[in-house]
Amino acid sequence: MAAYKTLVKWGKESIEIEMDPSQGVDGLKQTLQARTGVPKDRMKIMPKSKGLWKGVLKDTQDLTALNLTGISPPIQMLMMGSATLPVEPVKKTVFLEDLPPEEAAKMVEPSGLVNLGNTCYLNSVTQCLRVIPQLRDGLKSYTPSSSNG
Repeated sequence: MAAYKTLVKWGKESIEIEMDPSQGVDGLKQTLQARTGVPKDRMKIMPKSKGLWKGVLKDTQDLTALNLTGISPPIQMLMMGSATLPVEPVKKTVFLEDLPPEEAAKMVEPSGLVNLGNTCYLNSVTQCLRVIPQLRDGLKSYTPSSSNG
């Protein structure tokens, strides 16, 4: 089967390849992996030219069934995916809720407020303000007045 000139946009890069529909989706992804370093399982390929598939290209898509002769060259696609794999953190984050009750009781100060449904934003602002020493010390030394006026 004939190979089709294809332009794949990936971030700021434009990659020109020859797409052979008989190689299928796997062949297309292998070609793109060799050119970009993006692993096949992390690729999302979408059409830019009219008349191709709809949405994200599925691994089961039959590229030979597409009418590619009616599309003016180059066939344009958009690829999303990162060539760098996520790195595991050196030390795993442990949340207060995940600690056993004995260790949670040893915690001196709570790290925030209990979420009451929609107070997460207030909670995050409070945690940010908590690191300001002058504000923290001022709130600790504050004594409310006896009048409600």
